[in-house]
Amino acid sequence: MKLHLPAVVPNEGARLLARRIMFAYRGSLPLACRSTKVPVPMLQRLVNGEVVPGEELVADIAKATAGGITREHWRSKPLGGWCDAQIISIAA
Repeated sequence: MKLHLPAVVPNEGARLLARRIMFAYRGSLPLACRSTKVPVPMLQRLVNGEVVPGEELVADIAKATAGGITREHWRSKPLGGWCDAQIISIAA
């Protein structure tokens, strides 16, 4: 089962999760499911923006991504398109 991306990126959490699934798991939802311990249908719903994760799901995803996707990401506008690199701000 492969990841399907909607036309519009719903939020930054969805964008980062999709990037991780595409690049770390070669687009395979079952592989991502085993790593994140989140069911395949829920992963797809998160990417689609149909679901904004609650505290438990946020914690599971943050743990699986070593803190790479946090609560704030799910509640913020996307910082780019699906395949854009992650934006890193550097303090001067």
